[in-house]
Amino acid sequence: MSLSCDDRKALVNYRIEKAYASFEEAQKVAAISLWNLAANRLYYALYHAASALLLSDGYTSHTHKGLMSQISMNYVKNGKILPEEGKLIWQMFNKRREGDYEDFEETTEEEIMEATPKVKMLIDKLIRLNRLATK
Repeated sequence: MSLSCDDRKALVNYRIEKAYASFEEAQKVAAISLWNLAANRLYYALYHAASALLLSDGYTSHTHKGLMSQISMNYVKNGKILPEEGKLIWQMFNKRREGDYEDFEETTEEEIMEATPKVKMLIDKLIRLNRLATK
């Protein structure tokens, strides 16, 4: 499916809105000590921001791992995103996967409290890198 420039810009901005909404949801569920769910929402906040960036630059991915690989190849390798920021996306993906699918894997309050400001800073950076963002 080919998108017009206007449609692509609208989709990029919709994904940015989803990133911020998911981050807000993470904060709300963390406030009631739902740590696995907070990890899920933090990951999806990053996912939506990263997918908006990829779309703005003409890259596509059909899987979560594909998205992370595209981020690594196109932004970490050229220094636009720091290696530790690329790792953060993988870490949150793994926390989300473990919390959603693994038995006896529980995300801790400390993990969420440590990750939350890092996730927010990376979301903001992904959006600053986005040439089609109007937010």
